[in-house]
Parts: sequence; structure tokens; C-alpha cells
Amino acid sequence: MLDYLMIVSPDKEIFRREIDGESIRIGRASESDLVLDDPFVSRKHAILEHGPDGWSLLDAGNKVGTFLNEKRITEPTLLQAGDSIRLGKTCLIFNGSIPSPVEFVDRPLGGEPDFISIDEIISTPTNPLLGMVTGSGSLPSLSPFPTKGMHGAISQKAARIIYEADKELIFHRPFKEILNKIMDFVHQAIGFDRGILFLEKKGELVPEVIRVPAGLSSQPITISRTVTERAFRKRESVRISDALIDERLGQEISVQDHHIRSVMCVPLWNHRKVIGLIYVDNQNIPNQFNQTDLLVLTHLAIVAAVKIERQRLFDETISIRILEKELHKAAEIQQHLLPRKAPEIPGYLLHGTSLPCLAVGGDTFDFLSLPGGRFGICLGDVAGKGLSAAMLMCTFQASMRALTHLDLPPEETVIRLNRLLYPQIPANRFVTFFLGILDLADHSLRYVNAGHDWPILLRAGGKTDTLPATGVPVGSFENNRYEARMVNFEPGDTLLCYSDGVTEARNGKKDFFGLERLSELFRKNQGGSPSEIIQTIVAEIQQHQSGAPQSDDITMVVLQRASV
Repeated sequence: MLDYLMIVSPDKEIFRREIDGESIRIGRASESDLVLDDPFVSRKHAILEHGPDGWSLLDAGNKVGTFLNEKRITEPTLLQAGDSIRLGKTCLIFNGSIPSPVEFVDRPLGGEPDFISIDEIISTPTNPLLGMVTGSGSLPSLSPFPTKGMHGAISQKAARIIYEADKELIFHRPFKEILNKIMDFVHQAIGFDRGILFLEKKGELVPEVIRVPAGLSSQPITISRTVTERAFRKRESVRISDALIDERLGQEISVQDHHIRSVMCVPLWNHRKVIGLIYVDNQNIPNQFNQTDLLVLTHLAIVAAVKIERQRLFDETISIRILEKELHKAAEIQQHLLPRKAPEIPGYLLHGTSLPCLAVGGDTFDFLSLPGGRFGICLGDVAGKGLSAAMLMCTFQASMRALTHLDLPPEETVIRLNRLLYPQIPANRFVTFFLGILDLADHSLRYVNAGHDWPILLRAGGKTDTLPATGVPVGSFENNRYEARMVNFEPGDTLLCYSDGVTEARNGKKDFFGLERLSELFRKNQGGSPSEIIQTIVAEIQQHQSGAPQSDDITMVVLQRASV
């Protein structure tokens, strides 16, 4: 596993960067190996060097200093997992995670806290907020909401803020800006000393926006896990009117250290699920938050959750559209890497095609014109499909073309290809490959089959031969050996090379197209040209699939010797 840095930018964006090699230059200069967008970082700020004992941190002679675990270093210092590196206003964590500024503590709620169930609110026939926003002068009764101690009507200020939130959160903004805008509205509507907006990520509550007084910004924030769990798991808004006077809640670290007197925590519910929480608390003033505040905060949280979800969907849609455009460009490039037309071979016809099941594919084919009246045909298939397979296939194709220009025997070409690509191919990937060299002098085909589906050689008289594997797939082992075999082409003979996407094409019932069906179809269309044979097979595959999606790339090459 590679070593890595977790990078926290000045605006609190978090990135992961894997590190390898001998050294990493870090700075603001564009030629740095790790460029930091931080005006307080020098152009050449620090260097990471790898030695026998691991990575060491060096200061590059900048004026502002390089800090390791908040101590300025003046000489190379060996890094340990979890070490914190500070460069300017950027923080880098070596082989560790970013510590959360919020800590959850296990303590009971205590007292008699108030709860609002989201389910009960949405099942109420009349929205109580309508009366508040229209300024009816009194807070409508809400059956699950205890009336004792109610402060009556919502203030005109809070009503205006609710209206502004409904209106403002319609507009598109960057995601982080939306989260901050939500907390702005919360602060305007009810006020708080500390406020945190959490979003759920992989089952964990992650603080996205933290608002605390300036004097407390460097202190860890501890809040009750009981409060947050109740809000998140039970979809309930929670209010504790005077946390300090309750003996059990008063034992919490957060209460003791920060004199918390009033707490509210509400779920961010988007009408389908809880996607996070808004937590606020106040200090020193008993009963700071009342039941009306809790209802207002609950409403703001529901509005915010719907906006957050819509923004996520909007951002995902934009990302998908960008990706689709990039994939379309990649598909165009990949198609340009395939032969636009077959070379003219005296006495022969040649044709090939490749149909990826996704925008880009892991199959390829190629035609080669070699010295001495010889021609090469290639067909390869990367295990897998999609973008990752396409990237590997591009590397494979470039290496293969470079080696075939050396005009080596086909077995030596594939041996070198395997030796070259083995270190670059992931452990769970390999490439099946067929390479055949046609010599017009004696009409022989010398071939290597590296674990590929066996091509079918249909003789003029109707007999079929196959060209079996002469080695394992490329990239499966480091020191693969391959042998070449030879077949002769007689007038009227036709060779069909294909990828497994042809025989393994499935219909809605998961039935394969199959080798037997392919062989029979090939035999029936023996009199057609290579392009006609391929077109007929593709049409039969599509009919077999009966509208089912193509499950793998389909690639075929047909070489045919003309009849006398």
C-alpha cells in the first residue's frame, strides 16, 4: 500500500494524495510535485525524501517555516503515521486521517426535554407554519407539541427569515456556500453561540459547517451522542431548555467546559430520509431556546434538507454530463486508434469491427503491413470493460505496435509484450491476444494465441479447424512463454477471429449466443465477403439479445482468401 498525505486546504477542502518515488517537492510553484494553492506557502517550501527508514520531512529554506506537529523543523525529520505537517495555512497529515473537530460523548439526556416527531408534523392536516408566516398573531396548536411554556406567535423577524430561506434556497450556488447560507438563516432566525451542520456520509455524521465564538475556535467541540442519535435515528427534533441545572446532563464535558444552558438538535429530513443534522446551543442564559424556536429550526432544517438533496442531484447531473462528454471524446479517440480500413492484400479480403458495450471498450484489433509481402492481424481483449479496460487496452495497443515494427517472430513479439506490460497490469487484469502473420510467399499463417478464444478456420470444402491457445493471457504471469504454430490458407478458406463478447452475448433469459450457433452461422455465410459475414453475425447477435443490453464488447476480424 502506498504512503499518502491527507491535505486540508485553507478553505477546509480535504484531498488525498498518494506519494511514492524518491522525493516530493512541495510548494506554490507550478513545477512542484505537490502544488499548494496557499498564498502563505513559499514557492519552494518543503521536501519529502524517501530513505531506508521511510519518509523524512525537510524544510526547503522558506522564510515562514515548516512545522511538524506544531514544532518548527530545522533538519530532516523522519515522519510517523498520523504526523501533522503545517505549511502556511495548509495542513498535511501523513498516513493518517483528519481529526474531527467534533467529539461525541455518551451521556444521558436528563431532565424533561421536548421532542417533535417529523412523522407527526407531516401528518398534521394544517401546516402550523402557515399561520406564523402570515402573521396571524398566535401559534396554531400542534397536538404532539406540548403547550406548556409556549411563547405564542413567532416573531415577524423569524417569519421573514423563514420566507427568505424558502426563497433564497431556490437559487443554485456552490454546495459549500449553500451549507453556510443555511447556517446564516438559522443564526438570524433563532441565534446561537455554537452551531454545527452535519451531513451523513457512509453511516457517519460529518461536520460540514461549524460556527463557534472566536475564543473557542481552537478548542474541541463535545456534544451529546444521545441527543444526536435521537434526532438522527428517530427523526425527532430535540430541545433541552436548561442543560446546566440537570445533574446528569451537567456532567457532560461540553456542558461543564462551555456552560451550555440550552440545546437544540433537529434532523435534516428531505421527505425520504435523514441526511444530516443541525445542532445549536447557547450559554449562560436559561431557557434561551423555547418550543417556538424548535419548530422554526425544524422547518428550516426540512427546507434545507430538500435544497441540499436537490443540489446534490444537480451537481451529480452536471458531473454525469461532463463525464459523458469526456467519454464521448474518449470513444472518438479509441475509434481513431482502430484501423480505418484494411490493407489491400493481393488475393485476400480482410475486414474488422469492434462494438463496445459501453462508451469505450477493452477490445481492440489491428492490421499490420510488414516487410517481405507479409501482413499481420491482431485481436485483443482486456479482462473487464469500460473506461479502465479501455485505458489498459490503449497502453497494450501502443506497446504492441512498437514491438511489431521490430519485425520479430510472433512468439518473440508476444514474449516481449508480456515482459513489458506485466509490471503495469493490475493483479486482477490480463489481456487475451491473438497475433497472426500471413506470408504471401507460401500462403501460411504463423500465429500465437495467448489465451484467446480459438479462431475458426473455415475451409473451402466446409470443414472447420480451430487455432487453439499456444500460451496463457498476456500479463497473467511475469515469465510467460509462447510458441507459434502454422496453418496454410487454401483458395476459398476464411478465418474468423472473435472476442468472447460474441459467444457470450445473452438474451433476457441469460441464454448465451454460443460457439455452436456462431460456427453454424459462419458456415452458412461462407460465400459472403468478410464485411458481409461480420454484418450478418452482428445482426444475429442483436436479434438474439432481443433488446437486452449488450453485456460485453463485440469484436471480430475476418480474413478470406479468394477462390481460384
